[in-house]
Amino acid sequence: MKSGVSITTCFSIAFVLMLFANPFTYAQTDTSAEDIEVVDVIGQRPLSYYRKQLVQTEMAFYDMYNALADVKEFKIRCRTEKPSGSHIARKVCYPQYELNAIAFETQIAMIPKAQDTRGIIEPLPTSTGIRELVSDKKADATEYLLKLLKDNPELLAQFNKLTESMVEYQQAKTLAQKGG
Repeated sequence: MKSGVSITTCFSIAFVLMLFANPFTYAQTDTSAEDIEVVDVIGQRPLSYYRKQLVQTEMAFYDMYNALADVKEFKIRCRTEKPSGSHIARKVCYPQYELNAIAFETQIAMIPKAQDTRGIIEPLPTSTGIRELVSDKKADATEYLLKLLKDNPELLAQFNKLTESMVEYQQAKTLAQKGG
């Protein structure tokens, strides 16, 4: 029994001596703060993330606005459009008064004017022409929006989220254009 304890003791002492004598262990325990390598990982979200957030926030604001708006002409209508010369559809939103003006001006342009024009239609309305046509209604709609924002704190909070989302998107877009 005595020999069994002494063998275990000998192995323990030998193991401890080998542990301290090992250069690898010594190198690991003798590092100073200056020798430690620090790796910083900086993540960046893609621009599409901010664009998606902006669209979601915008749709949520329009939904809340439309639920609160009593004047049908001031409600916002969204639809999917393909710009001329493109097959890529995108969602665009217009106030109802602008859609009404576009429809009216398009109908007027489609009516043949006189016998001597031989059925040639007038040029279709442009976005600049429509904006000029609805400028008075836009001012009224802006006043109506301000009234709704003043009367409804939930809508105001959603509007603040929308403006924050717009700022984040613009900052991310600027950073992406700079190559950062």
